[in-house]
This record gives sequence, C-alpha cells and structure tokens, in this order.
Amino acid sequence: MSSYLLHSKGLAALARYVAPDTLLAFDLDGTLATIVDDFSAAKITEPVRTTLERLIKLVKVTLITGRSRKDALAILGFEPHLVIGNHGAEWPGDPDTRNQHFVQCCTAWRDQLYDQLKGIQGVEIEFKGESLTIHYRRAIEQDKALSLIDAAIGKLAPRPKRIGGKYVVNLLPMEALSKGEALVAAMDRFGLKRAIYFGDDITDEEVFKLGCVDVLGVHIGKDNQTTAAYYLNRQSELFALLNSMVLMLEVQREKEEG
Repeated sequence: MSSYLLHSKGLAALARYVAPDTLLAFDLDGTLATIVDDFSAAKITEPVRTTLERLIKLVKVTLITGRSRKDALAILGFEPHLVIGNHGAEWPGDPDTRNQHFVQCCTAWRDQLYDQLKGIQGVEIEFKGESLTIHYRRAIEQDKALSLIDAAIGKLAPRPKRIGGKYVVNLLPMEALSKGEALVAAMDRFGLKRAIYFGDDITDEEVFKLGCVDVLGVHIGKDNQTTAAYYLNRQSELFALLNSMVLMLEVQREKEEG
C-alpha cells in the first residue's frame, strides 16, 4: 500500500531525497499537464512552467513521456536537462539518428490499424514515430471500442509491446526501452544514484516497480493498484510540492555557499 506523501512520514522521506545529487523525473500527461479530451490541446500552466524553470537551475530534471520529444517540448515551452519521448524509445539527437527500425514498425502498424479500425467512432490513432497510441476516450461505447482495438492489435505484424493507459493503448517495438529502463539510463547518464519520479499512469508502473536503483515513486492520485511508495491525492498538489522542493534546494545551496 502506498502512503500519502504530504503526511509526516512522506514528507520526511521526501526531505531525504531532495538534494542536488538526486534526479527529479516526471511523466507529462496527467502529471505536469492536465489530461484533456483532445490530446493535441494538452498544456502546462504558466506557474508550473515557471517553477520547473527554477528547479532545473538547482537539480537535474528529466521528462519521460509517451509523447514524441517534439510534442513534449512544445507543451513544456522550455527544455529541461533531458527529455525522453515515446515511453523510452526516443532520445535526444539529430532527427536522422532516430531508430528507423522502430519507426518502420510503427508505420506498418499504423497502416494496418487504419484499415481495421476505420469507421469506429471516437477512436483515433496517434503516430509518434517510435511508438503509436490508440485513443478511445471519445468513443460512445468505450468497452466495445477497446475490445475492437485489442482484436486489431492481435493481428499486427510484427507483434508489438502493448502498454495500457487511461483510455489509450500504447504500442512499441518489443526492443524499445520501457520508462523504467529509460530512468535507469538517465541516472547513469548524469552519474546519479537516486531519483524521485512522479507519474500517474500504467506506463509509470515500470518506474515504480524498479528494484535495481533507489527511486522514490510518487503516484498522482490515490490508486490501490500502484506500486509507488507514495501518492498525492490530486494533480493540483504537485504545484505546491514543486515550490517546496525549490525552496529546500535553494536553502541547501545557500548553506553550501555560506
């Protein structure tokens, strides 16, 4: 069972992790950005953006998102130290260096799915290069839409890695990194041994259940099924928490400089 982060036990645990040698990592949709019916309209608020821009001056910050890097950066409006897109499959670099095998797999799936799912009201296919997402939030009969989506996925070749979500199904090549593997790689890149990770979805459980590294996992929203050690009741609580972490880090810096 996870514990509420803003109780004394959780705050004490958080205080032990908030330090310059800890990586702060975030999911995007449902964590930093509010989930909306139109996935292309997602954004983060100006206060959250401003606080994150203060945070990146004090500690290494990484975003690990199911969106493409291009879309994620557009939503953020600034660039943290590292943005990993497509659930771990897309890393920074020249566009020509993108994993063409992954892109080719997802292109083939997109074409197959368009043929199989066309005409199903409220189902949308979002092609993101190294992954794709099938949205069914707008479907009138969501359970029926999901059954049809699952049936279509079962016919795909090559066989994809399927990751569920909130009214979405994500498809990745089998060889692609998960979010958990991406976080470990990010920690290695920065030479850091600890991390705090905030996420809200099924895809983030790949991080929360990591046992090979020291990660304080925080689930946005109470969920009895999550493996995260702690949770926040609602997304709005994250903004105040970000400000608190900024203040804690600024105090630590002042002590070091003083």
